[in-house]
Amino acid sequence: MKKKLAAILLCLLSVLFVSCGKEAEKAKDEKDTLVFAQISECKTLDPQDTTEQYSQRIVAVVYDRLVEIDEMTGELVPGLAESWERLDENNIVFHLRKGVKFHNGNAFTANDVKYTLERAKTLPKVAHLYKLISNIEVIDDNTVKLTTSEPFAPLLAHLSHKTASIIDGKAHKELGEKYFENPAGTGPYKYSSWKVGDRITLEAFNEYFKGSPAIKFIEVRAVPEENSRVIGLETGEIDMTAELSPESRKIILDNADKMTYAESSGINVNYLGFATNREIMKDKDVRKAIAMAIDRDAIIDSIMMGTVEKANSFIAPGVFGYDKNSKVLEYNPEEAKKIIEAKGLVGTKLKLGVSNSPVRMQMCEIIQAQLKEVGLDVSIESLEWGTFLAATARGDLDMFSLGWGPSTYDGDYGFYPNFHSSQLGGAGNRSQYVNPEMDRLLDEAKKEVNVERRKELYSKVADIIYEDVPALPIYYLNDSVAAVKSVEGMKPTSYIRFDELSFKKEK
Repeated sequence: MKKKLAAILLCLLSVLFVSCGKEAEKAKDEKDTLVFAQISECKTLDPQDTTEQYSQRIVAVVYDRLVEIDEMTGELVPGLAESWERLDENNIVFHLRKGVKFHNGNAFTANDVKYTLERAKTLPKVAHLYKLISNIEVIDDNTVKLTTSEPFAPLLAHLSHKTASIIDGKAHKELGEKYFENPAGTGPYKYSSWKVGDRITLEAFNEYFKGSPAIKFIEVRAVPEENSRVIGLETGEIDMTAELSPESRKIILDNADKMTYAESSGINVNYLGFATNREIMKDKDVRKAIAMAIDRDAIIDSIMMGTVEKANSFIAPGVFGYDKNSKVLEYNPEEAKKIIEAKGLVGTKLKLGVSNSPVRMQMCEIIQAQLKEVGLDVSIESLEWGTFLAATARGDLDMFSLGWGPSTYDGDYGFYPNFHSSQLGGAGNRSQYVNPEMDRLLDEAKKEVNVERRKELYSKVADIIYEDVPALPIYYLNDSVAAVKSVEGMKPTSYIRFDELSFKKEK
C-alpha cells in the first residue's frame, strides 16, 4: 500500500513539475519590455523646465494634465479634470477626478493643481503660457477655479501643454529639485531608472486611473543615427521608433512582413532661423536675399522625396490661426545675388548650425550650396542637441535649422514663444527678434476671445514674418512612426502614448 501511495505521489509531482516548467517557459517567452528609440535622449524630467520633444515624450506618460490633446483629431479631451465650466470670460471651474494617486502613493488633489501652475508661472521657459492666470482658488479637494486678469483665449489649450503636467506639491516642497531625480506623476508609467547617455526605463503604474498599461516596461533609448534605428527594428533589438526619412519609410514598407509603418500630416514646421542680433543678420534685406536664394522645392524633392508639404506659414494647417493665404518668400536667386552684390557681401562667411538630425544636416548641405551660388560662404556647425540648444539660445550662430510644433494646436504657442521679444533665447525666440508691432499683435491675440478677430490677428503676424524674415519656413513635417509587427495600437503622433500599446499574444 505504501509503495502504491508513493508511486501516485511521484506521478503527481512529475505532472506538477512539468506543468510549472511549461508555465515558467511561457512566462519567459512573453515579452514585457518595449524599446523605443529616438534621436536624442531626455534632458530633464521636470515638466516645467523643458519645451523640447525628446524630454516631453517621457513627461507625457509619467505625468497627466488637467486636459489633454487628442493628436489624431486636435481636440481637447478630459484628463485629470473630468469636466470644466466657464463662468465668464475670466473664470473657469475644473471638476477633478476622484481617487487618483501619484506614483509615491499620495492622493492627487486641487492643491497640486494650484502648486503646479503657480510654480509654472515663475519659470522663464513656460511663464508666458500661464502668466494671465491671476488667481487659483481651491474650492475643495476635487474642485479648482482659475481666474485670469483679462480674457485669455488659449487657456484650455495651454493647460494641455506638457509643461502643465501636474506634480505632487507636497513631495516637491519636501524634496525641492531632487524631486525630479525620482519624480512622482499620476501618469500611466512611473520612473524606474536613467542611464545617462543611454536610456530611461519606465514601469507600468498598476494604480493608474485608466487602468494599468498592457506593456510593463518602456525603455527609451537615444539612437541618433537613423540607419541604426531602422536596422534595430529589422533585428528586433528596437521595437519602435519615430521621425523617419522617406528612405527609411521605403525600407520599412519593403519589409512589411517584419515591420509596420504609419504616417500622418503633422503640425511641426521645419525652418531656417536667422539670428537677428548678429551684425549681418540685422539687415532685413540680407535675410530676404538668403530666403530667396533657397530653393525649398529642391530640398523637398531631393531629401523628402516630395512626401511633405511646402510651408506657407510658420504654423501648419490644423493649428488654430493658420491662414492658407499666408506667404513665404519664393526662390529668386537672381534677385538674391543682386542684393548680396549691392551690399558688398560677396564672400561673406556665415555660420549655419544644426543638431544631430541627419535630415536637417542634409538640408543644411543643400542650403550651403545654394547660398554659395549667390556669393555667401557658409560653414555648417553640427552640434549635439544640448549644445545646439544652448548656442541658439545665446544667438551664437548666424543661422540655424530647427523645427517647431505647437503641441497645443493653437497659434499662440506657434507664434508667441518664437517671435515675442519677451521670449528671447531659450524660451523660444532663438532668432533674437524684436518688433514692437509683433509684440502688440501677439499680446492682443492672446486676449481676444472673438474667434474670427483672433484669426485676423494671426494673419497679420504671418504677414510681418513674411516682411521681416526672422525665420524661413521650409516644409511641414509629417508625423511618422514604425514598429515591429508584434506591436499593436501604434498611431502616428508626436508624443507616443505607450499606455495604448500592447504586444500581440502568441497563439
